Amino acid sequence: MENLQQVVASITLMIVVVGCLGNLLSLFVFLRHASSVNTLLAALSIVDLCLLLFAVPVFVLPSLNIWSSQDSLIHFLAYVLKFVYPINLMLQTCSVYIMVLITMERWTAVCRPLQVRIWCTARATRIALLFIAIFAIAYNMIRFWEYSITETPTGKAYVRELRDIEKHPNYMIGYYTGLYLLTHFLIPFGIIIVMNGHVCKSIIMLRRARQMLTRQQQREQSTTYMLLLVTLIFALCNTLPFLLNLAECFKPDLFEAESTSWIAYQLNDLSNLLVVFNSATTFIIYLAFSAKYRQRAAYILIWRCCRNLEKDVKYNSLASRSQSIRANTNNSSIYHRSSQAQVQIEKQRMNESPTQRDALLKPLYMAKRSDRAVSEYNERIKRVPLASISSAATGSGPAGACTPANLEHETFLNGSIKSSSSKRLSTISANGNFLEPSSALLFEHKRDQRRSSDINIF
Repeated sequence: MENLQQVVASITLMIVVVGCLGNLLSLFVFLRHASSVNTLLAALSIVDLCLLLFAVPVFVLPSLNIWSSQDSLIHFLAYVLKFVYPINLMLQTCSVYIMVLITMERWTAVCRPLQVRIWCTARATRIALLFIAIFAIAYNMIRFWEYSITETPTGKAYVRELRDIEKHPNYMIGYYTGLYLLTHFLIPFGIIIVMNGHVCKSIIMLRRARQMLTRQQQREQSTTYMLLLVTLIFALCNTLPFLLNLAECFKPDLFEAESTSWIAYQLNDLSNLLVVFNSATTFIIYLAFSAKYRQRAAYILIWRCCRNLEKDVKYNSLASRSQSIRANTNNSSIYHRSSQAQVQIEKQRMNESPTQRDALLKPLYMAKRSDRAVSEYNERIKRVPLASISSAATGSGPAGACTPANLEHETFLNGSIKSSSSKRLSTISANGNFLEPSSALLFEHKRDQRRSSDINIF
């Protein structure tokens, strides 16, 4: 029996090592993109990683042949059962309800695709995960008082407190069995079974119309297949531990009676192995079913392994480039000047506002007066002599020398400011001279005609 326990513990330890590496890889992959599914799978990877780490002192080390005496093993188990085992139970509670959240998210994506972007957001997922963590801590806090540490002549040992059914029958029947059955089996697995059944039914109906599916819906279906398998393996691996806890409640001396102790310990080791196996093999399912996961995982592994090589290549390329620059000083200076000029032009283009870029693309008659380029004004103003305003006001000068459009632009060029006082419209130029009312009214009238012609493009 001891040899079998050591073999199981050794296998469990190897699974723990592989599972820790796989969950770390999954964590790096899922944290690169913030979505509801990636947030849930990243949280599941963190919980599984912690479960694997805490499984070593709880499930592996007590079964290995590394203890000098039985007293040292009992001393170690006293602290493990008092402080480590309750944390392990908190992580198991988090794992159960994260699987429930994953099932609900898949049900929403498949059966309610129009509401998935409203309900299944990254922020809502983080809030739900926070509530799960609070619930797991509050529910399992009483587990710290199930065992106590006492002093013995040979050292410290553990004593059952709340786990003693003779001293605390209400705790064992009400909390340990009844409430555990409700919160860790009936409610979560009931939700998982019902929603997964609805999802499977919807997938079967959609497969008949597969040609009508969009590419996004096909990706959602492949993700659903993957997470359905994750949920199924989770349910199978956690059924035996639940049944064993239930049997221990109805038969308190299950691990002490000679008739049942051997089979009870074997089933206990098998249930621990299944729990570790479930936490360690989720990344294998991701690798098998998700092409995007494989691509991202390969990218992360290659980037981590080849980062030093890339640094050497970049250093060598920079060194060779600097040598070529020293050898061709004149050409490099010309190249740098031209490249700097191109960079300045690109910066000016990037700094332009969207309104300015749109104004440049619009035809002249469709562009607003305030959005037109300055060059367009300058091109028209160049055709007008600077003395056109004075000649237009006095009536002198050749006929047709100053058109209303040119008058408008020349007045704009001189920085004129419109002013109205004493019911008389006049124009004040930059040098302080007043135009005659007749010319000012003509200016306003012609400007209104010009604006109306700009609007009517047909």
